[in-house]
Amino acid sequence: MEQVTYFTTFLTDEVNLPQSKLDFLDDRVDRIYGALKKADLGTRVLGMRKQGSWAQRTIIDPKENEEFDADFMVELEEQDGWNPPDYQQPVYEALRDYCDAQQMGTPEAKNRCVRVTYANYMHVDVVPYVDLAADGECIVNTDTGGWEDTDPSGFTDWMKCKDGIANGNMRRVLRILKYLRDHCDYYEETKSIILTTIVGNVVDVDKTRTYPGCYDNVPRTLHRVTHDLADWVRYQSIRPEIEDPSRADSTFTHRWPQAEYDAFGRDIQIVADLVDEAINCSTSWSDSTARWRELFGDSFGPTESNNGSSKFPATGGAAAGAAAVETTTGRSGRAG
Repeated sequence: MEQVTYFTTFLTDEVNLPQSKLDFLDDRVDRIYGALKKADLGTRVLGMRKQGSWAQRTIIDPKENEEFDADFMVELEEQDGWNPPDYQQPVYEALRDYCDAQQMGTPEAKNRCVRVTYANYMHVDVVPYVDLAADGECIVNTDTGGWEDTDPSGFTDWMKCKDGIANGNMRRVLRILKYLRDHCDYYEETKSIILTTIVGNVVDVDKTRTYPGCYDNVPRTLHRVTHDLADWVRYQSIRPEIEDPSRADSTFTHRWPQAEYDAFGRDIQIVADLVDEAINCSTSWSDSTARWRELFGDSFGPTESNNGSSKFPATGGAAAGAAAVETTTGRSGRAG
């Protein structure tokens, strides 16, 4: 059974980042950007834009006592004679001064960004980029000392197009898949940019003709996407190239080592099997909910019956998913 109402509540109460945290994020990013605008960077600050899950509206609530994160890009004016690291250093120094004034910890200079951390709450990655006259938009990579092409707006536009095919449900399913990764320990090392790209790649308008209604709601979309991802990896033992959909000459393959791909392949088969069992369970509403709980744990569906007792038994999330598959695969524990 599809349990559409339970999925709506599950997303709102368990998966989505609460509005209070989004408001906190907006406020702190405004402050950080304001500090950069006021600082003497040796180059003008031309603008900023959201990036990643924040821009794509796939950001989720983290585990208790863990941080959530967000990225934004800050555009700097091109300077004659400057090398890529020359752009990051003044951003770091300005944010160090800002953090000192706010009595915060020292920011961390990473290879593509400067990270500002709000203790036990969140961190913000500030990514310097320059629209080069010769090469277009590029971000800094201090590890290599060079530039990396980037087109975050193009990627977000691509994702919006794919989400439109799925009637707005691709974003919701991505949040659920991230929840399974971050809260239920499936495919733990698969990065969000990879997950977003491969999910978008399997969302296809042709599927709506082959499988009418497959993107009509969240559980149907989750069923279609996990089934298609499981098929995609089943016959590819060697990690395929993961092309950047916004730039034909760029890939994300280097961000997905073979071992992480192998773990994803094993885990997505388990997830797809559990989704298939739950959505096709027709014996009773409670039996169907119990099947969904084998995947998501006790936070899915109602917690108590009218008499105050537990309505459905605890199933243990990902670990229970392994047990459900064990009877047909012969494995003694969860893969990956």
